[in-house]
Amino acid sequence: MAIEVTETGAIVATGEGIKVFQLLALKGALKMEAIGMKRRCNSALSIVKSMTGLKARTAEDMVPKYEEWLRAQGILQ
Repeated sequence: MAIEVTETGAIVATGEGIKVFQLLALKGALKMEAIGMKRRCNSALSIVKSMTGLKARTAEDMVPKYEEWLRAQGILQ
């Protein structure tokens, strides 16, 4: 991953790090949807479905599937 820390302490994602950050942010959004939080735009569930091809009816059902998918991609350990 291309995550850099600047002299001032800011953390900057570059290159592949941007995509990784997006996938991890979706994981957080999916977990929040699973406990009842709503979004105005497309749901995290629908975004994850379209990006990964995984199938689930609820965000709660999708969380473990998505985490396993992230492990298979080498993003989570």
